[in-house]
Amino acid sequence: MKRLAMAATFALALSLGGWGQAAAQADDGTTAQAADVQAAGEAGNSDAESPRTEDPPTDPGDDAADPGAPTEPGDGEESTDPGGDENAADPGEGSDEPTDDSTPIDASFSLDQSSMPVDEAAEAIPYTITGLKAGDTVTAGPGENGSITVDSDGTFNGELRGNTELKVGDVVDVTVTVARDGEESKTFSGSVEITDSQDDSDAAVSVDPQSQGIDSYLDNGVDITVSNCEAGEEVTVTIVRKGEDTNIWEETKTAGGDGSVSTSFMPGTGGEGWIGDFVVSAECGDTSAETTYSVTENDDGSDADLSVTPQSQQLADFLENGVNITLVDCHVDSEVKFQVSSAKDPDTVIWDETQKAGEDAAGSVQFLPDGDGGKGWIGDFNVVASCGEKSAETTFTVTDDGSVIDPKLSINPETISGEDFIDRDQGVQLMVNECVPDAEVHFEVYSGDKREKLYEQTATTDEEGAAGIHVYGLGDDPAYYVGTYQVFAECMDVSRSGKFEVTGGESGGGNGGDSGEAGSGSSMPRTGAELTGLTAGALLILGGGAAIGLARRKNKS
Repeated sequence: MKRLAMAATFALALSLGGWGQAAAQADDGTTAQAADVQAAGEAGNSDAESPRTEDPPTDPGDDAADPGAPTEPGDGEESTDPGGDENAADPGEGSDEPTDDSTPIDASFSLDQSSMPVDEAAEAIPYTITGLKAGDTVTAGPGENGSITVDSDGTFNGELRGNTELKVGDVVDVTVTVARDGEESKTFSGSVEITDSQDDSDAAVSVDPQSQGIDSYLDNGVDITVSNCEAGEEVTVTIVRKGEDTNIWEETKTAGGDGSVSTSFMPGTGGEGWIGDFVVSAECGDTSAETTYSVTENDDGSDADLSVTPQSQQLADFLENGVNITLVDCHVDSEVKFQVSSAKDPDTVIWDETQKAGEDAAGSVQFLPDGDGGKGWIGDFNVVASCGEKSAETTFTVTDDGSVIDPKLSINPETISGEDFIDRDQGVQLMVNECVPDAEVHFEVYSGDKREKLYEQTATTDEEGAAGIHVYGLGDDPAYYVGTYQVFAECMDVSRSGKFEVTGGESGGGNGGDSGEAGSGSSMPRTGAELTGLTAGALLILGGGAAIGLARRKNKS
């Protein structure tokens, strides 16, 4: 078996740097401010306040169309272009210009009916806007109403009048603009198909609202009303994505005494997959009806908000508690991605994690460092988080509090010839630096496969926190020592490891100079005792010397 020895020498301290690492609901409706505008649908809305159903929704899942596909205008789709309809009146007259701090108006629009008999439409086309505030100005067209100022917060029921030239088969493109002092105006659009005189025996279905943003949709869903059925008749309501045939949701209820059914659809999960156009169908007896609604991207202009707590802390606290990272203003059930990197190397991701946003539309994680990075965690770090098309960045800092020991192990040389390894004046020096003064450093040398411990020694650090030993071969044949050796050093319960290699030399027998893993065969001479575990016989073979740090301390004293 191979024999190693140790001799005294002096330590040199090495300085090795580490890498731094809604809207309020109005009372019973808002009073119109012009003679031409009146509360619409008083009779048709008597069923609006019905309990929401508890049936679980069907997630759009794999059957859903591309959530990112642009929507077609019309059918109640919300538009962000206030000039989108040439018949829309200018809502900005007499209003202040939007300020830098203004926020878009959070309101929803729906037409009370998607199709109307020509005689009814010529009299009035009713519509509803929710989420308004007192003082808002509503301008709708086509019609002769002009602009109307809302006198209270909540829901506004309006009518388009003066469209007396309508004919069967026409499609009326409706544009409604809401203006609010100090904020950017918001324009909605929809369409009404003009039909012949309505047969009261045909079923009718309506959806409220017909257009809304994804966040509002995920929170509130849509209300559905079916009318003109027979009392006690079963009514089946289904929802499909426009252009597809697979039911996303279905419910069957019994029509009341007035022949109507009211229900609600709540999407639940699915996140941005719900963005798009949907078709609602209703069947009762031999009649059926359908309408559409749209779900759009939020246009509130907000971006995700990222925070890290704490943004600065000492190393010991960071190693124990890490940091808490939160990203808000996402969509419910959307994927939230987090990444951490060092400010010194921002392109290298140290840690990442992905989760789904909760019901609060936020994602929150804890980043807790692992491993024995020690002082390597001191410095500035970058945090990047994203959800959908939103993203945000921030930083945090870890400072040095002197509480962490980060010793460094050096092996010199890391490669040595067999001839030099058996030269006691050369050999290999094992050094530990940047520990603490007067601490014990335990060195161990193993065979290359780590199965056999060949040597160990404990040394005491000097006032600079350094200690070391010197190992070399005692045999006369350098070929006996050819191979790789594993080195371990521990100071203050912090372990470091390394290795050195002895290359081929002159052969005097044994294995004839064949190289191999140190201590893995019979290449090292043995004199009556195995070196594994450092038995008493092994100590005699390896004869010792003093630890470098201890010798230095004694010389200075």
